[in-house]
Amino acid sequence: MKRRGGRVLWLASISASVARSRGRIIPRGRAVDKPTLEEVVGALDSLGYKYQVFPDKRHPALWFDESLRGYVVVETGESKRALALKVAEEILRRRGRAGT
Repeated sequence: MKRRGGRVLWLASISASVARSRGRIIPRGRAVDKPTLEEVVGALDSLGYKYQVFPDKRHPALWFDESLRGYVVVETGESKRALALKVAEEILRRRGRAGT
């Protein structure tokens, strides 16, 4: 069961390879190709968020995809979509490909 008290951010939420119907919540053009939990944690650290990591959990719609394993519960009052956009942009910036 997911922990409450923050926004749950699955890797699938920011992955460019995931369809919207399967859990991606940001536009494909601003999504990240093959995001890792370490990249998400690094982005959250640099953005100054408090969070909890749950690395062994699988997204219900993508239970079979090992590469998208894990989620983060972020302590914030902003919307999940706004948070996902910030995290994806930070990951892309760290990779050296800033989003548009």
